[in-house]
Amino acid sequence: IKLWRVADGALLRTLTGHISSVYSVAFSPDALSLASGSDDETIKLWRVADGALLRIFTGHTSSVSSVAFSPDGTSLASGSGSLSGEGDNSIKLWRVADGALLRTLIGTGWVHSVAFSPDGASLASGSLDNSIKLWRVADGSLLRTFTGHADDVNSVAFSPDGTILASASEDKTIKLWRVADGALLRTFTGHTSVVRSVAFSPDGASLASGSYDGSIKLWRVADGALLQTLTGHSWVVTSVAFSPDGSSLASGSLDNSIKLWRVADGTLLRTFTGHKNNVTSVAFSPDGASLASGSEDNSIKLWQVADGALLRTFTGHADDVNSVAFSPDGASLASGSDDETIKLWRVAGGTLLRTLTGHTGLMRSVAFSPDGASLASGSGDYSIKLWRVADGKLLAAIWYFSEKPTGYLTITPEGYFMGNPERVNYVQGLETYPELREYYYRSEGIPLR
Repeated sequence: IKLWRVADGALLRTLTGHISSVYSVAFSPDALSLASGSDDETIKLWRVADGALLRIFTGHTSSVSSVAFSPDGTSLASGSGSLSGEGDNSIKLWRVADGALLRTLIGTGWVHSVAFSPDGASLASGSLDNSIKLWRVADGSLLRTFTGHADDVNSVAFSPDGTILASASEDKTIKLWRVADGALLRTFTGHTSVVRSVAFSPDGASLASGSYDGSIKLWRVADGALLQTLTGHSWVVTSVAFSPDGSSLASGSLDNSIKLWRVADGTLLRTFTGHKNNVTSVAFSPDGASLASGSEDNSIKLWQVADGALLRTFTGHADDVNSVAFSPDGASLASGSDDETIKLWRVAGGTLLRTLTGHTGLMRSVAFSPDGASLASGSGDYSIKLWRVADGKLLAAIWYFSEKPTGYLTITPEGYFMGNPERVNYVQGLETYPELREYYYRSEGIPLR
């Protein structure tokens, strides 16, 4: 680790002791200490003034990829593991004063999809652990867990009235759930492979699904009847979206194309070509005049629906673009990428407004709140993050954990945290270090501002 003087760039000190790559460093709030996390599975604590090694924290069984101090400097958090699933995939909290391990949190759910309820009060997430979770946006608390799928949940969507939640899964099914009590209302079967995407029509009467079998299916919500099957893509259908008036349906595919269909009779109206790699996401502008597409060619393209003309290409991501979403007023566009960032763009001129960083895994899903003030992101780092659109401030990060389906933890950048009582009482450390609860735990919820 090297310490540099900002004023003139002079090298002040080199700290050695790790026996493998150093992945993360963090100063204590008083700037007297420095923590480092390494591929050698340890965290080291250093005195900044003279470079002395103060302490070594051991316990992780994989690379330590991230370290962070609590706002008062008394606790240190460390994250370990990898997207491949190797390693301990854990977060550990340590007491800085003596190096005691306070708690270990084990992650399990890669977040594939997030969706806000129409009133903006709730957020749904679909995950690698086969479940759907419903969160209260106001304080990050877990409201309900929906279980029943036999494999990953790839996509979630609320009905326009907010009473029903749809989920698409790698178990080849789509399920409809009643939001109020979590009851399973219906299971749609018919796809012969993984279901990647699901979307409600604007009137809530129909549901569209896109699958690895290359087809799009339209279903009647009331009784689950299959209305029609749309074929024409030559490979996996990754994304489906209804136009705001419900008359058209857009689909994106790994065949590098976007197709526009007439819902009434399934006629193919238009094919949009121009991406140089797989199309991963499609979204209509609120007025229905434009269509945005995200691709593994690292770009976002904006198309004119009326004639298929390419209006604009947004470039700036360094890796695949997996998700795109328009703000409710249509003025902004959000994109999530494998480069672990979310970007906000001005639609009118294509200007990059802001880049949101903080996730440590590829981005799978982005969604605006109905009022456009907040943005939710779901990532392969097993977290959901809530952002304030106006200035890009991170409002909260939510993780949920293994062993118990209701286990979760919500943390704000200020260090406040909450979780379901069962989870908070279960984790190690609070009994021996009550100050952690006294200072930062908020059982009544955390106002996110």
